[in-house]
Amino acid sequence: MNAANGLSALMLASRTEQTAPLLEHSVSTATDGDFGLSKTASIPAMTSANGIIRLPNDATEADRLMALCIDFDQYPSISMRETYEPIKSNRNRELYLPVLKSMVSKHLGLRPQPTMLTHIVTTRCNYSCHFCSFADSLNAKTNELSLAEIESAYASIGDSLNTIVYSGGETTLNRQLPEIIEAAYRLTPVKSVYIISNAWKPELIFQITHRIMQRCPDLHLTWSLSIEGPKPVNNATRHTKLPTWDAWQNTVDTAEGLKRMRTVFGYKELDVQMCTVCSPSNAHLMMDWYAMVRDVLQPDKWNLNLMRRSVQMSDSQLPSFDQRRQQRVLEAFEQSYLEVTERVRKDVFSGRLRFLYHTQNPLDGAVKSALDLLSQEENRRVVLDERAPGERLFCCQAGSYGAFIGSEGEVSGCEEFAMNPTANKTFGNLRDPKIKGDFQKIWHSKTARKYRKLVDKAPECRGCTLESQKNYPSILVSFNSIAAALKLARKIPV
Repeated sequence: MNAANGLSALMLASRTEQTAPLLEHSVSTATDGDFGLSKTASIPAMTSANGIIRLPNDATEADRLMALCIDFDQYPSISMRETYEPIKSNRNRELYLPVLKSMVSKHLGLRPQPTMLTHIVTTRCNYSCHFCSFADSLNAKTNELSLAEIESAYASIGDSLNTIVYSGGETTLNRQLPEIIEAAYRLTPVKSVYIISNAWKPELIFQITHRIMQRCPDLHLTWSLSIEGPKPVNNATRHTKLPTWDAWQNTVDTAEGLKRMRTVFGYKELDVQMCTVCSPSNAHLMMDWYAMVRDVLQPDKWNLNLMRRSVQMSDSQLPSFDQRRQQRVLEAFEQSYLEVTERVRKDVFSGRLRFLYHTQNPLDGAVKSALDLLSQEENRRVVLDERAPGERLFCCQAGSYGAFIGSEGEVSGCEEFAMNPTANKTFGNLRDPKIKGDFQKIWHSKTARKYRKLVDKAPECRGCTLESQKNYPSILVSFNSIAAALKLARKIPV
């Protein structure tokens, strides 16, 4: 079935009230006047038939929240919290230290230590998204690492770790997620934690946030919330178990609630990021969707990821990168990715798009945002198949400075190596009786050295756009990339 026709059918089946090409919503009241919002809001919001919301230039914050159907009163944790004692820690968590260590070890030929970790805490998920890299294996593994096993790994992961990305599956389905993050805070010098979530239960995310921000006081926490387009497109794409489940509203409620909590409770290092996967299902409206994200949703950051053919996908889901390049014509979703990311770059530098992290030092936030732009630029080169050494910003350092831990203890450089069903390249498993949870024994093993040599050369590396496992660890140990990031950061309004 044609992707556009298939999406149209799904959109008709989804729960939506749009009946005309452009509808006007009368906005009459707004909540929470105590936070500086007007009690009356009469500026109309315009919504197209595909769910794209537009606000007039003179719209107020109250108008924006009403257009998004935000009701803070239904979530107690936005205004109330349980109190927690902070974990005592005197670790140096500044980014410059692990970066400097990694650069020195790289150029002296010393044994590498990871600066960035992707940790899959579960492969269980309550949604079923066609573009998911784990689409064919979701919910197949349930024997997740225990907290004690994770603590052993963290205690032996080394002193260069700065960033952890928690992913899944749906991360919040692992009920020990707060304890896992606290273990990382106690046992490693981690500064930045990203949690990827479909935001299925906003109140749960608010409760987890309260605990982490109080228990880990100098941690920079970013929630990366998945959202695939306006309401009809997102809810049709997410394939939730209940047709009436409003995945879109849950995500938007979560984003706005987290921003409100940052203000109410003074969580100065809390960020709200929205992530969209550019795929055949939403490419046709991606530019309009980006405008809505920028002007209406207004997250702290927006990441546009590119749907990729993972080792766990079948041919029916997406042709391989080489198959697509043999056509000598970009797929529509690839072309859309190039166009929108170019627009994003221009809007960041002009100040039209909010693209900053909330960090103790504003320049640190600008540098992190610049790293995001560099990662995006590298993915554009991948799409265009620019492989000459002079055309690349960096070489992949997955398996050297970027590490991967799977939900059942697999250790490797990336998920493509660890989860390959036909040519598995796992460095080792933390549950191996000979390993006893010692990460270093795996990281510096003969097997690790063997597979490390295949990074950037193995078949699954072709067309890779894995940002957290390929791009960021590689940027952080590249003098040229760091210099480029510092230069870009000066252009980003702070």
